[in-house]
Amino acid sequence: MTEKHEVLESFWRSAWERTPTPMQWAGQLSVDEGSLIQIQVGDRYEAHGIRRFGWKVAATNKAVQQQLGVSEPGFGSIYENKVLWSGAALASSQLIQPHIECELAFLLNKNIKSARTLEDMAESVDFVYPAFEYIEKRVTVLDMGVAFADNAEHTGIVLGQPVRHQIDRDYRQVVCTLFKNTSLIDSAPGEVVLGNPLNSILWLKQRLEKYQRQLTEGMVIMTGSFLRQLPVSSGDHIRAEFSGLGVVDVNVVN
Repeated sequence: MTEKHEVLESFWRSAWERTPTPMQWAGQLSVDEGSLIQIQVGDRYEAHGIRRFGWKVAATNKAVQQQLGVSEPGFGSIYENKVLWSGAALASSQLIQPHIECELAFLLNKNIKSARTLEDMAESVDFVYPAFEYIEKRVTVLDMGVAFADNAEHTGIVLGQPVRHQIDRDYRQVVCTLFKNTSLIDSAPGEVVLGNPLNSILWLKQRLEKYQRQLTEGMVIMTGSFLRQLPVSSGDHIRAEFSGLGVVDVNVVN
């Protein structure tokens, strides 16, 4: 058994069996190596009948980069068995230090295959969703290789009602306002997400091509948080309002 195979096997078992992240590889994986392992783990999921629903782009916001101590975006795989809908209950007892990110998610169409510019991206989506990503603090993000191999903190997503994409909609001006129970947490416009949330899709398409992977029609892309990651616990009700696009909410239970 080669070392590369051992690394993949250890991260696959950790993900599939929900056991602790294999920290014996800390400090030994580059970002590229960790990213490739993550992709290969996703291939294993698909071989076991769990479809890759789409991808998430992480750390697209300077505030989140500062919070995590990183300087560039990353990506993770979204699986169909971890997709919830607005109003759902999120079981926190099954998660390790759960946090919420408020984002816009986009459903891709066939034009994504040839898209190369931001203008092309505006032609490559059919629907937009108000959304949450729920993540876990399984490993310090400062070890980027292990963090990316461990799916960049990702666990699942919560989607609001889809809104048909309009080619002239300026997502830079969409304001997200986040509430925890009855308290206003913060608000921010879409321009904090790589200048425009559609830029996240362009970044992701170009990054995945390094690993001979493609974005395809029907995938859902989470484009990155408008605000800093929010820790949550049992009893919390989390709600985000996106101006002109609707709301998403989730009830955190034990």
